[in-house]
Amino acid sequence: MGYRRLAAFISRYPRFIILCWVFIIGMSAVWAWKLPDIVQDHGLKRVHGDAQAVELVLEDEFGSPADPVILVFEKKENTSPLQFRQWIKDRLTQVQVLPAVTSITSPLDVSERVTLQDQRAYALVKMDVPAHQMGPPLEQLRAVLATDGPGTVQLTGKAVVQQDVNHLSFRDLERAEMVGLPIALIVLCFAFRGLYAALIAVMMGISAVITAMGVTSLLGYHLELSNFIINVIPMVGMALSIDFALIILSRYREEVQRAYEDEGEVNFTGSSLDMQSEVLRSEILQRTLRTAGRAVLFSTACVLLGLLGLLWIRLPMFLSVSLGAIIVLLLSLLLNVTLLPALLSLSADRVFRRKLVHWLPRRSVWHRWSAMVMKRPVRMAIGGTVVLLLCVYPVTRLELSVPDASSLPERMDSRQAAEQLQHDLGQKNTSAIEIVIGGQQERLTSSHWQMAHNKARQLLQDSDVLSIVSPWGLLQPNQTDSQSLFQIPPSALTPSIEGKESTRTTWLRSTVSDHSIRLIATVHGEPGSEQVAGWLERIRNSDHTRGFNNVKLRYGGEAAKQYEIMQEVTSQLPKVLVFVVVTNYLVLLAAFRSMLIPIKAILMNLLSLAASFGILVWVFNEGHLGMEPSAIAIMIPVFIAGLVFGISMDYGVFMLSRIQEVYRRTGDSDVAVQQGLASTGRLVTSAAAILLAVTVPFAFAEVAGVRQLGIGITAAVLIDVTLIRLILVPALMKLMGRWNWWLPGQMK
Repeated sequence: MGYRRLAAFISRYPRFIILCWVFIIGMSAVWAWKLPDIVQDHGLKRVHGDAQAVELVLEDEFGSPADPVILVFEKKENTSPLQFRQWIKDRLTQVQVLPAVTSITSPLDVSERVTLQDQRAYALVKMDVPAHQMGPPLEQLRAVLATDGPGTVQLTGKAVVQQDVNHLSFRDLERAEMVGLPIALIVLCFAFRGLYAALIAVMMGISAVITAMGVTSLLGYHLELSNFIINVIPMVGMALSIDFALIILSRYREEVQRAYEDEGEVNFTGSSLDMQSEVLRSEILQRTLRTAGRAVLFSTACVLLGLLGLLWIRLPMFLSVSLGAIIVLLLSLLLNVTLLPALLSLSADRVFRRKLVHWLPRRSVWHRWSAMVMKRPVRMAIGGTVVLLLCVYPVTRLELSVPDASSLPERMDSRQAAEQLQHDLGQKNTSAIEIVIGGQQERLTSSHWQMAHNKARQLLQDSDVLSIVSPWGLLQPNQTDSQSLFQIPPSALTPSIEGKESTRTTWLRSTVSDHSIRLIATVHGEPGSEQVAGWLERIRNSDHTRGFNNVKLRYGGEAAKQYEIMQEVTSQLPKVLVFVVVTNYLVLLAAFRSMLIPIKAILMNLLSLAASFGILVWVFNEGHLGMEPSAIAIMIPVFIAGLVFGISMDYGVFMLSRIQEVYRRTGDSDVAVQQGLASTGRLVTSAAAILLAVTVPFAFAEVAGVRQLGIGITAAVLIDVTLIRLILVPALMKLMGRWNWWLPGQMK
């Protein structure tokens, strides 16, 4: 009933529907171009985690900015140290007057613990500007520092790195569109044997992306958006919307051909069938929506559930990317079941100009392929499974990390400066853990001091701790002077706190405030390593057993932040998988009225995902195909699972829908599988080719995370459309026979 009403409405008011969509797309285009300036950082952080709370305490209580802009000054040859220092002073004086700058930590101030070397110096610049508005202030800063002199200066820091990532991501998107859209158009021309239908399908994809980016831009004023959506929305929108259009256009063409054959005509130029008839248009649309539209609807449900599963992971990145992908998914569905049929109602005779009788050969390559698979199902199933398992094997060596400046190309100044800073400060294979006792409201008491005293003693006895910065000074395990310095009781520090500012020592001012005590422990292992994660887990468990619960004690710093991210993703991932698998099973059960087909489809999808992860490990972790060996960004496998699990269902639902149609008509499972594969093979491979045309260009992106996402989705699609859809699915359905359609109480 719903399909009939929708088809009747579209046939009666096609121009009204087209005008409404033109208005919506035009308004969205105004906001779509603002999206790159609205997105913020990658969004990998626990909003209410301990690490972020420590950042706030350090900024408010100790004047240590959370994400400062770091200036790396480097002296040129034949420049004296005096000239170098004077040049730094002049540059910082100019920087100080910039409107966005609130404070500067200068390397020339001996009271600050900032590095000043013979060849290099570092300054910290704090800007009172939201992350998504850092572009113009950074340009002003670069303009001030661009003047030639006795040295060079490079900018780095999280804000700078993120701006570079945003800029390169948008450029990667432009390149992908320039390459992907023409290839997708060529594939569509081949699929439809004509240009008009191909142009309409591409127009659906572009419209979905523009509208989704416009809507997402408006949401960006109320939500923190990850910069990753700049690439995810076009990638998902173009792939899904064009695929949906391909399915609907193909089915519409078949229904038109069937209508002409019923009237004894074979082309659109005949006079016995009037395509301008509202009744005829409505009937053709109804049959198209009841078949292809239904397949698209169930495909959308599968993709939607895969994206909703990402919301279990409580990080801004997954919320914003899931939201952006859901928006473009729903818009793709609406466009293809309203605007596309409206266009066809008005111009079907121009879209499909060529004769239709022989548009799909009776004995095509897909008929021959399906016959071969059905003839040797056991060999095909075993061979396909072996190849899949070989691709899955490298997953055992999967190495994940939180992205940093290394995700940028080596030529970028922000990456070079970050690596130089890490080298000069001796941060290789070590991590600085910020430990804060207290908070921002309650004043320090004897309990706070006793806890700080006990915690510092505990850290001194820890073999993984290299040094400790504390109110008692710089403490180092196994050194007698540190131990004697530590013997100063906490009560002896109180007069220093209550005294005048001028009487406080530097180390005391940087570790004690009115509300908090700060310890900085340097431990073995880089941020994100298993060694540091194990240490943090062990030390937190120790806090509970020692009774450190009566006073706030929190761990921060980059290593603690990455630990929280890893814990959140790994702990929530099982929930994501269970949600996606169970809900997709229920959707497929409702779609095909079978207990076994959904199980087989889900298992095949999980296998193809695992195989794509194995290829990611082989390419990136092990450094093949000319790639620099590197860890895979932690969000990439999750995104691929959420996106590809649903997208691959798109092909599966379409193919199984055709098989189900034939089975209901003939009652013969073998005939249904063979004819279903033969009739959909061309469309499935065309849809996959379109998705590859959209995603493959991202595999050559300059940002490492985008490149990993592009290669991961490309590998998953190739595996799905070859090993899964064209080999394993028909072979297993042949072996299962009539049990494919088994349902308790119902056996056809």
